[in-house]
Amino acid sequence: MRTFTLRFLAFFSFFSLLLPVCAIAQSAPSAYVEHHNIYIGGEYALINSDYFLGNKSLNQSSFAIYGDYYIFNGAWPIALDVNYTKAIDYAGTQQRQFYSLLSGIKVSRRFGRLEPFGKFGAGVGHISAIHMLTYHQYGQHFAIGMGGGLDYRLTNRIMLRPVDFTSERWDFSIHALSPYVLGFGRSFRIH
Repeated sequence: MRTFTLRFLAFFSFFSLLLPVCAIAQSAPSAYVEHHNIYIGGEYALINSDYFLGNKSLNQSSFAIYGDYYIFNGAWPIALDVNYTKAIDYAGTQQRQFYSLLSGIKVSRRFGRLEPFGKFGAGVGHISAIHMLTYHQYGQHFAIGMGGGLDYRLTNRIMLRPVDFTSERWDFSIHALSPYVLGFGRSFRIH
């Protein structure tokens, strides 16, 4: 019951954030076309997985791939955001993997070339480690994430991301996991 309630709240929150976007869909004349920019980027990230060997600091290196599809431009741009973060760690001969795939909405505010943003996403988190997890903990778990950061528009096609922080909450059996990710990278506009 708790899992169903958590999932319902996450999806309800996500779709309620899209309601204002749908409400303004026909406010412009039909001959007016707004450019929908698509940015694809990569990040180097540090993760606190909140699980492996009591790791409580941002010392686990990883990489992230993200994409933003701007559905509304202007002073307050709104984008659909997808973020995939993966970390692989070795303890002796044992390989441990941690990844999350979150999609949701990103709202930002433009100040010249600077664009601070906040984001909310829901998706899946995966954890695997041989001989460390019980059967019901190994594999995929429902995850939500909230965070924010800063984008810097270097050129018309290149955007730098000096900081991107995401705090996640996983529906992990027995207790919930609360990993967090701190990254930086850059993205390129492809459309």
